[in-house]
Amino acid sequence: MRIHLGHHFYGAGNLGDDFMLAGFLAAMQSLAPQATYTCCVPFGLDPLRLRFPQIEWFPAEDADRARCVAACDVWLGLGGAPFQSALSRWFLDHLVGEMELCTGERKPMYYLGIGIQHAAELAEADVRHLVGRAARIWTRDFGSAEKLRALPSRPQIDAAADLAHIFFHGHNPPPAQPKRLTLVANFDYDAWPGQADCLAAVKDLPATERVWLAQEGRELPGAERTLFATLSAAEKAAWTFVSPEQPGVPLPAVLTGWPSAEWLVTARYHAAVAAAWAGSKIAVISTNEKLRSIANDLHAPLLPLRADADTVLRTLSGAKPAKPPVHLADRARAACADFVRSAVAHRR
Repeated sequence: MRIHLGHHFYGAGNLGDDFMLAGFLAAMQSLAPQATYTCCVPFGLDPLRLRFPQIEWFPAEDADRARCVAACDVWLGLGGAPFQSALSRWFLDHLVGEMELCTGERKPMYYLGIGIQHAAELAEADVRHLVGRAARIWTRDFGSAEKLRALPSRPQIDAAADLAHIFFHGHNPPPAQPKRLTLVANFDYDAWPGQADCLAAVKDLPATERVWLAQEGRELPGAERTLFATLSAAEKAAWTFVSPEQPGVPLPAVLTGWPSAEWLVTARYHAAVAAAWAGSKIAVISTNEKLRSIANDLHAPLLPLRADADTVLRTLSGAKPAKPPVHLADRARAACADFVRSAVAHRR
């Protein structure tokens, strides 16, 4: 079976995407060992080829995309929140183009391990067309499945779990370090209205080390690196800045530098996932549907976007250490097996 991975955000700089892709490939190694993969991305290919040699990587040129779709047995939209358009239509426009290619070549389109970022985006006509065109969808949480099932035209939709759980089940992050607090601040091109209160509150925790973690490698507005750069010199001195990514290096080696902590405050989805496997006390900043969903899955408290210092301190003080969510890894692996059965049946 030849699978074309139609999402094109791999290699953009977000380690969470790589954790998810690694989980999928680990599951497929036993479920469909003869499967082959192609993917077209607009980012550097050499680091991806080193990290994921199982995949044939190509540029995201029209000719390459058309050739890969024509040669595949199934098209697979793997992970992420593909129908988001609140900030830009760049991804949605890409998917519409992929749909046109798949329609022309009569290729089935599947989505596996996906989520919804903002429910309002499902009102877009193109989103409804994409969902209606899909052969089947497995979401990474129950809330996303419910929202997609409410659309007037849709395929079978099943709730599963994020594929990164499979990777972390096989490669545990370093255990939560006592007396360490890790912060992952990302607000999608926007300011963080609760920043001053949160930074003030964490000073009152009995933490002897504070880590500012950049899951995203790029200096995007509202993301970890950019927000850290805006801190005063005195505030910067109170934090250790950590960016674990080493392009092209195998993910298990990268993971050894992941700063697992007793407490995690995060506005990144996959930082929460990693922290659950590390046994951290997690607080998730409630910026969108996907973060609320992972907080629900992990039974982690939510922090309002504008939480005051007392709320932050009370939330973190009351947070409990997470237990490895083995059931979510099992659920994600079962969705991969279901995808293989469905894709094989479609070819017959």
